Amino acid sequence: MLYTKFENKIKIKGMLTAVDPIHIGAASRESLNPVDVDSAVLKDIMGNPVIPGSSLKGVVRSSFEGILRAAGLRVCDIHNDKDLNCNSKQFIKDTKKQKLPLLKQAQIFYDQSCEACKLFGGRQFAGKLHFKDCNYIGDKPCIFEKRDGVGIDRETGAAARSVKYDFEIIPKGTRFDFELIAENLDENQQKYLELILDLLCGNGITDGDYLAVGGKTTRGLGRIRLDITEKITMTAEDYIRKIQDYLDPQEKEGVEKGASS
Repeated sequence: MLYTKFENKIKIKGMLTAVDPIHIGAASRESLNPVDVDSAVLKDIMGNPVIPGSSLKGVVRSSFEGILRAAGLRVCDIHNDKDLNCNSKQFIKDTKKQKLPLLKQAQIFYDQSCEACKLFGGRQFAGKLHFKDCNYIGDKPCIFEKRDGVGIDRETGAAARSVKYDFEIIPKGTRFDFELIAENLDENQQKYLELILDLLCGNGITDGDYLAVGGKTTRGLGRIRLDITEKITMTAEDYIRKIQDYLDPQEKEGVEKGASS
């Protein structure tokens, strides 16, 4: 199902809770002051933590791809340009040589894409799932915690000498808002969406099987839990009825004819 015609939109809102402390590092050190923390967490303009939608989307996609592979379904590697990629550069080149109408080309690329690329986006398509940045919820500014870390010697596997650092963490129990918008999902993709929401809510194979975001997840950081508060589904028919409320009788008749054709 392409984007050329609106079919449906699903909006899910909720609250993310940090089951464990979280560390999503900022791109660079916030201060040159040697007494400040070495690795700070990503913050918004108010100094509160934020979980980027891109980080959340990446974790969800990775888990979803693993489930598809376990089920024996084809999943491409978007970083590989050979047979593992559902739309390789050579396939794209050969298709464009046929000089087909653009809509026909788009349909071919979409049909060739694996289920993960159809949902999350690939080389030729934007994703159908849009994860918004998750902003901090709280009446007071977030109080961060700090932990110590040591560098690891890659040859010995032991702690490297004189390589000590500290890093900020978002405390356990911190809450964030959550919003996910899904557009033009077919019937099968709507079932995949329910699976993705189960993963975020911790309804996995075992109870409390939560996804983890950010860094240092092997050290016990990053697990999150989603509690859904609202789910709204809008179809093309819903939008048509809404448009008709603003039209005069003659325009309304034209819209009805166009929707039925």
